[in-house]
Order: sequence, then C-alpha cells, then structure tokens
Amino acid sequence: MSEPNSKKLHVVVFPWLAFGHMIPFLELSNRIAMKGHTVSFISTPRNICRLSQIPSLSSTPVTFVALPLPPVDHLPENAEATTDLPETHVGFLKKAFDGMSEAFSEFLEASRPDWVIFDFVQHWVPPIAEKLGVSRAFFSTFNAATICIIGGPSSDMIDGRDPRKTAMDLTVPPPWVPFETHVLFRLFEARKIMEYPTAGVTGSDLNDNYRAGLACTGSDVIAIRTCMELEPEWIQLLGKLHDKPVILTGLLSAGPVDNPDDRTWQDISGWLDKQQRNSVVYVALGTEVTVTPEEIQGLAHGLELSGLPFLWALRKRTEASGQLLPHGFEERVNGQGIVWTGWVPQTKILSHGSIGGFVTHCGWGSAVEGLSFGRPLIMFPCNLDQPLVARFLAGMNVGVEIPRDEKDGSFTIGSVAETIRKVVTEEDGKIYRENAASQQKRVFGNKTLQDQYVNTFVEFLVNHRA
Repeated sequence: MSEPNSKKLHVVVFPWLAFGHMIPFLELSNRIAMKGHTVSFISTPRNICRLSQIPSLSSTPVTFVALPLPPVDHLPENAEATTDLPETHVGFLKKAFDGMSEAFSEFLEASRPDWVIFDFVQHWVPPIAEKLGVSRAFFSTFNAATICIIGGPSSDMIDGRDPRKTAMDLTVPPPWVPFETHVLFRLFEARKIMEYPTAGVTGSDLNDNYRAGLACTGSDVIAIRTCMELEPEWIQLLGKLHDKPVILTGLLSAGPVDNPDDRTWQDISGWLDKQQRNSVVYVALGTEVTVTPEEIQGLAHGLELSGLPFLWALRKRTEASGQLLPHGFEERVNGQGIVWTGWVPQTKILSHGSIGGFVTHCGWGSAVEGLSFGRPLIMFPCNLDQPLVARFLAGMNVGVEIPRDEKDGSFTIGSVAETIRKVVTEEDGKIYRENAASQQKRVFGNKTLQDQYVNTFVEFLVNHRA
C-alpha cells in the first residue's frame, strides 16, 4: 500500500552480480516500491532477463535499468553472474563489474535519486553518489554474526590489519568479539578460506574485505537482512565496528506465488501430494555453491540409506570429470525420491505440507526461506559464510549439521542418513522440529513483525535523505 502523506523517494538499488544477492535486493526493492516510492534496479541485461523469468519476481513495480558489462580478458561471453563461472574466475567478473562505474555515474547524474542502496563489491559507488549529493546505504545480504566474524573494523579491513594470518586463527573468536561464541570456522573450512582466490590469477586487484571496508566507510547507514529478535548482540557489535547506524530490513522472505501455468510446479506438487505429511526431505544446495562430486555422491548414498522420501533440486547432473550422481542411483531410488534438474519454485515446495526437513548449504537466504515455513534444517555448509550461518542456527536448535571431520571435512554415508532421520522422524529430533515451528511463528514467518521492519527502514530513508 502506498503512503499518500509521506514524501516520495527515488531509490536506486544496485546489487552484486550473484543471484544470492540480486534476489534479496530485488525483494527489498519491491517492498520499497509497494510503499509508493520509485525504485530503479540496476543490473546487466542478461541478469535482468533471468530475474524477470522467475515467476515469483516476474510481476514487480520496480523499474529495471540494464547497464552493459564491459568485456575483460578471460571472462567468457554472456558470463554476467557468478553462476556462469567457476569459482576461480569470479575475480574477472569483479573486474568487469568495476568497469560499470562510468555508466553507473552517468545514470546517477541523469536521474538524481534520493538514495542508492548498494552491495559490498562496488566500493566506487559512495564517492560517485556523494559527489552528486545522493544518500548511500550499504545493504548486506548476510546476517550480522557472519559480517562481524568475517570482517572487523572498517579501518582494519581497508588497511589489511586483520590479525588472523593462519587457518587456526579462524577457528577461535577474533579479538574484536567481546563475548563467547560458537559462530566460528572449523579447521577444514578455515583452510578453504585461506586458499580462497581473491586477487592475482582471478583477475581482481582488490580483495573482498578491502571492498567491503570502503563500502561501509562510504555509506551513511548499514542496512542488514536480519532481526533484533535473532542476534541483538551481533547487531550492536556491527554498529560499533563500523561506527555507523545499523538499520534492519527484516528477513525479506518471499511467500509462494500462485502461477497456474507453472508446469514445473504442477509436476512436483503432483508427486508431493502423494506423500505423507512432514515426511519428505527437500534437498537444495543453492545456485552457486561449490560442491565436489564426492560430496554429492556421499549425500546421495546417505539419502538412499535414510529410506525417507526426498525431492532433490540438483542444478547440474554432470561434471567434466563424469557423472555427479552415483551409478544407478536414480533407478534404485525410483519410488523413494526424485531428482529435479534446473530451477524449482523453492518457496512453494517448502510451503507444502509433505515437507518434513530441509537439507541446505546454509546460505542465509535459503535458511531464512526454510525457517519461514517452519522446516527443521539438515545443514551441510560448503564454503565462505555458510559454516558461520550453520553454527549460528545450530545455536538456536532449529536443525543439525551433518557431522564432518574437523581436519579434512570428510563425512560418512551413515552420518548423513542418521542426521536426516533424526531431524525428520526420530523422537530425539523432536526439539528441532518444535523449535523450527516456534521460530516460524515468532520471527521468520511472522508477517506483522517483518512488515514492521520494512516500514521502519523505509521511514528511515524518507527522513534521512540528503
């Protein structure tokens, strides 16, 4: 609903080129536009085309603005999002993204908006916007605990003064966290972080912490996708670390959208309708997560061994090295579960009464969606922020991590099956099912509460523009 008595804004929204960022940025854009404000959502032509084809996002009051992605060496043609590239080549996309600064500056000068809401990669947005008198909000799609653990004070991020130099350093709380916490990396995860390509061979001259530090420093406010009910101490710490006001947007979880022409949903729902209530294991490891063939095969064998019905949304079935799924897997599980390749209507699946548990990589957005429908989580974090989200949610007792070796990350088929059965059906997993349902009612699925956060955020934009 619009608000006729409030000042109307023009807000420019500009996310990083990853669907885990673009989708929550677009969801926030929709919420702002529904208040009667003008919202211009900037991305590249191919990404805008793909976003407009997602049924839940196809009808939006937001104006899309397509800016070309400049070509750079080693970046394949039509690679306009992280999902189009191997992890080792994302730096080339960042380099091309940096080349959009001139086109962005020209658009901002021509449109003269009140606010620009931007992401961590484009450290060059604040000086452009400040020169034109445009207010700036850095919007993080991560939760506060994750940002605090990964980063630190803005000045340290910019100057490279992070005291953590080894993998072991990442397995203990950083010095700027003044309270006890289990939101930490395990050794095998920390080693991945230390090896993660951020510069040099990947084509990007700037690492992510440097970019994020400049983004925070150049913003007027830090906006974050979380709630005070979930992590008050981390939110307060975030404001202190960056010496900025922190405004919460709420969780921005989209509900299922009816689309009678959605053949994919017709086929999936037909199978789900035949299953018992709270019995199906839904498996989805995100759109851009790096999962090894060995991990996929281990999960597959564990699902089979669990004996529970499952629906697995698997984006890719094959790798250059060969078949991802175990030989004969789909034939053996015929009647137990199905593997679906390509896009699926995840919120519709999670809202279906037959879903009893959600095997997730623990991207913050996916975890929010699962808990918005009260689904207990079987957590299989893979890299970057996901382990921290898993530890954070484990502390809320809304799910269980699949056990992995602390040093090398290995896991057993039996542990996969045991964890799935525990969370979905067994008596000693009842606490996770009850807590997930409670958190749905109290926070994640509380529409009134979430609307209040959006209202407060929009009011801040209205009252604090330059």
